[in-house]
Amino acid sequence: MMNRDEKEASKSIGLAWAASLVVTALITLLASFWLQSASIINGGSTGSQKQALLANMRMNIARSAEKEKSAVLTTSDEESARFAEESKAATREVNRDLKTLEAIIAKSGSAKEKELVARFGKSWAEVQQINAGLLESAPQHTNDKALELSNSIGADLMHKIDDNLTKLTAKVTPPARKAQMDKIAGDARIAIRNIALLQSRHIDAMADADKKKFESSMQAEQTKVSSALKALDKMTSKQSRPYIREAKTDFSEFMRVNSEIVRLSTLNTNRSTAALSLGDKRKADAGCDRALEALQKLANGKP
Repeated sequence: MMNRDEKEASKSIGLAWAASLVVTALITLLASFWLQSASIINGGSTGSQKQALLANMRMNIARSAEKEKSAVLTTSDEESARFAEESKAATREVNRDLKTLEAIIAKSGSAKEKELVARFGKSWAEVQQINAGLLESAPQHTNDKALELSNSIGADLMHKIDDNLTKLTAKVTPPARKAQMDKIAGDARIAIRNIALLQSRHIDAMADADKKKFESSMQAEQTKVSSALKALDKMTSKQSRPYIREAKTDFSEFMRVNSEIVRLSTLNTNRSTAALSLGDKRKADAGCDRALEALQKLANGKP
């Protein structure tokens, strides 16, 4: 059963896909404008040039947004990098057309058109600033990599420790001593599993403050395991000493892996890019589109 953080993450991903579908539909709509305007973009009246430029800009902004969201959502580093580059390419197209539009508006545009171009420029600068961070972070997938590390190497080390602790107490006598050692070994196993659970919660957490709390809990559980292994080491006979030695070595490696999981999770690129893509980035994109839509109406002779 998913915990609340996992449900929120799934909800965010679902919303991102929904937004991506809307953007794709917008691209299709704007493509029709582009096909109609392509023949006049290099000639015709000033009004026709404006219309063609504005249609191209709206289409490429939509394309850039769609590719950016694909870069955020895909789990492949290679695909994410490819989508990021395609988003950047669409952005360059917008910048090229914006320079042409600014020159036309500066020369013959109305006061309202100049105001709208300035408004667009402000929103577009915000979009590009957000995109720079998004497209750099998106291919890193640090949360995914942290989870994979926890579920693979981390899980394998936990099972190795279990096996060695089982072998350690298997032939202990008398029964009272075996029961005592089994209890200590059981406490170590529980604490190690608690660390593994905390890894998952750390990876799912969005806020740095929450992550810090989980790290403090990890340290407390680490102390419990270390104390248990130290106690078992003192109680272990010479013939069983290799088992406790391996258990301690594997636990040291487990905590080294845990440190890497925490590092990757703290970078939090999956969570932060999804939140930014669905939040400030979407608002900035909408601001750009509103300004361009208003400019299109003016270019078509509508107030």
